[in-house]
Amino acid sequence: MPSLADHQRPASLHDTLEALQRASNTPAKQRSVKVSSLVDVICRHAFDVGLDHDALRTVVQIASVKTELDQTSVTTLIKNLYPAQRVPSDVVVTIVGALGQGKGKPSPGSQNAFVKWLATVHDIIEDPSVLSRLYGVLFGLLDSISIRTSLCHLLSLITLRKHVKPFRIEQLLQLARGPGNEPALQGLLRVYKDYYPDIILGSTSASRNSFPPAPDTEWRSRILAIQERAAAEQKPGFEQRNGFKVASIGRKRVKASVIPDVHTFHANEASVTLEGIDNVEDFVEKLERIEAPGQMVSFLTDPLLQKFVELSDSPIITQRIQLWLSTCLEDQYNAIKEDTVDSRYLSDILDGLLKHAQYTKKLLPIVQTFLKEYLRFWDDLQNLDTILNLLSYLPIHPFADTRVTFLQPLERCILPHGLQACERLIGFYTSLFHRWSNRATPRPSPSSSSLSHPDQRALHDLAAHVSTLSSSLLLSLPSCSSSTTIIVSTILTFYEQLSTISTPHHIPIILPSISLIYLLAMEPSTTTFARVAGIIANYRHAFTAHPLPIQKYYPENMTSSFNTALRDLYHLLWMSKALIAEPPKSVGLYCAPELSDALHTYLTQADREYNVRTAFNVSNNPLFASISLAAWVAIENEEIKKEGYDPDAITRHAGPVSQRKLEMLKAAGGVNIDWDAYRVRVLKWMEERGLAGPKEFMFAASNQLQAKFGGGDVKLTDW
Repeated sequence: MPSLADHQRPASLHDTLEALQRASNTPAKQRSVKVSSLVDVICRHAFDVGLDHDALRTVVQIASVKTELDQTSVTTLIKNLYPAQRVPSDVVVTIVGALGQGKGKPSPGSQNAFVKWLATVHDIIEDPSVLSRLYGVLFGLLDSISIRTSLCHLLSLITLRKHVKPFRIEQLLQLARGPGNEPALQGLLRVYKDYYPDIILGSTSASRNSFPPAPDTEWRSRILAIQERAAAEQKPGFEQRNGFKVASIGRKRVKASVIPDVHTFHANEASVTLEGIDNVEDFVEKLERIEAPGQMVSFLTDPLLQKFVELSDSPIITQRIQLWLSTCLEDQYNAIKEDTVDSRYLSDILDGLLKHAQYTKKLLPIVQTFLKEYLRFWDDLQNLDTILNLLSYLPIHPFADTRVTFLQPLERCILPHGLQACERLIGFYTSLFHRWSNRATPRPSPSSSSLSHPDQRALHDLAAHVSTLSSSLLLSLPSCSSSTTIIVSTILTFYEQLSTISTPHHIPIILPSISLIYLLAMEPSTTTFARVAGIIANYRHAFTAHPLPIQKYYPENMTSSFNTALRDLYHLLWMSKALIAEPPKSVGLYCAPELSDALHTYLTQADREYNVRTAFNVSNNPLFASISLAAWVAIENEEIKKEGYDPDAITRHAGPVSQRKLEMLKAAGGVNIDWDAYRVRVLKWMEERGLAGPKEFMFAASNQLQAKFGGGDVKLTDW
């Protein structure tokens, strides 16, 4: 397998490994090289990019036998075994073979370090079953006192029900009853007792040392960084958990988990349990014979148990889940009312409920009931993201009911907490609308009104509410602030989804209010204007693709409102009629005639070539002026080169470009550029730099531009 380290390995690494191998067989006094310098080179390379399979094998082979190397060097090598890929199975076999008593075995300290390393990397081994197959060998080494503690920790992590045999229970009980009452043995015995509580009687003591220690944070972070880097270099990367194996999260160090691991109690040798499932074929073959685990609440977080619950369709299992959840959530509700809630416990429960919702794409009825009551007392935004994600899975219902039950209490909690909370609220509505649109039922009669079905009406009412909320936020926020920019971007994200999601007879075309369009279009941001223009273009394409006649499906005031916005932005950007109202077809962005006249007078006094009508076109718009100038310079240079003009002698235009000035430039001996061609080139210039909205808008709005420069058959018209 190719390795990240293959092409990044220093030229000296291979030679260094060979030199270390020779040094390991040479007495210290007879060596010609310094071992510590060799170890330093290897460890530094391992820390930087990890060890590929060959290098890892070499280092393990050197450290896994008794050699002439000093203990410090061997320990340093083992502590720096950072694999660049998953650990090969043969490396694991080599390490296990090095454990125990024997003339050629490494020192007890090296063996103990190797066992700790296996416990740390057990979840990134190429073949996860290799440790399971070596379980008997590892268990048989419990007599080795020097590695017993680390070995118990490793066995606690890999033990499955199939490993728990009567003879092992008996041997473990004998060891645990010996002098010393070793905590690690008690911890392993507790694992065994989880599988067979009726066989292992009595209580097992638990202390901090009973459980496997958490891996060194720095070491773990480094190995993850190395392997993520390697995964990015090689395709395919490391496979993720396939969802057909119980997701054991390990033994808890101090307190029991709110949501326990999957365990099947009272099992025997003939039992088929989820813990014994390793792959999808095994799961499908044994599905009807699998015994339900002891605590069904584990289904909240375990992918395999979730599949089992969904496929088994057992009333008993359903009742067990509902009973636990109802009792648990009722206890939490009472604790919230009495202000005695354990916040960490509640967070664990809510996170588990969210994982279940993300898997099933629905919210359990008991969870909806809890959230309805919980929102009445929720005022500190604790678990905000989890609550919003849970509510985004609410089933599609008449919007008025959902608003009163969930959304009004939610907004009452969130809105007073500042702009960041408001941004998350708009993001929540984006997710909710997306999920509602996926669940909406197509209209039974394709020829009926677009809002004749309750689901389509619910989508329309939800979008209308977001439009009102967005307008209110924009009008109440200070202009030109970073917080305002974030809110505007979140609102635009909602409408970018809304403008592209419509499907005839299923998801209706739903427009924002015309006033909101104008508020967004007048934001002092080039990116914002480009996104608004792109949204209007999306709506124009949606109407074009919709079955005709439009009036049959949508009310006339809706289409006329959209035409007004389309025409106003067209006048603003292209026709040099900015802020000029021509009722009823355009409203001039609601700019009062008195204000428009005053601006016109001011601008003409400042420069008689300048006026309010041309102040927003592609040449003069303050958002696009620098872009249009850069585009003009490129156009002029291209034309000069194409026609073979002398760059130093030809008359150049300093900008801003207008139709009249282009004619004057031609008469003065400058380049001959068409006014429309120049403006389209500016639009394409912006598109090439990530601002595609204005070009998409103009090509959607103008049949002439489509025919002359882009093709197509879209025109500005009334329906």
